[in-house]
Amino acid sequence: MRKPIPRRRVAGVAILLGAAVVGCGGAHKPSGQPTQPVIQAVRSYLQAQTSGDGQTACALLSASGQEQLISLVMQEGKGLVTTKPSCVDAVMLIKAVAGRQVIAALEDAQVEDVQIMSDHATAQVVDGMAFPSQQVSLQKVGGAWKIANVPGLGG
Repeated sequence: MRKPIPRRRVAGVAILLGAAVVGCGGAHKPSGQPTQPVIQAVRSYLQAQTSGDGQTACALLSASGQEQLISLVMQEGKGLVTTKPSCVDAVMLIKAVAGRQVIAALEDAQVEDVQIMSDHATAQVVDGMAFPSQQVSLQKVGGAWKIANVPGLGG
């Protein structure tokens, strides 16, 4: 029989994997831009993160998103991570501690409620199992949508 995953661990890993930011402002009306590129950016990030593909995951983060992810890994490592990892190494560390249930939940996550405001966007990542809905904040960088903020650090 499998032991249940402690809620604190699930929450910590979900925060690391979600690459979301909780509340960056009020609701905005969509600009009428197609939402598929935003959805694809979030899905691609989650897929890269859950598979441990650090190169792809980091390429889908803005520069500030990469720095925030690294900071969050160091913070959540509670002294176990003693030197600043690269973004790629941070992704691999997350994958190593995530656990199968969290990875499975994120692999099946849905991207919903996309709102685009010029060169910024938000979307909800909903897995319905391991962690509450997370709002992902994105920004357009060089014509591509990138995850802009990591939970608890941006906003």
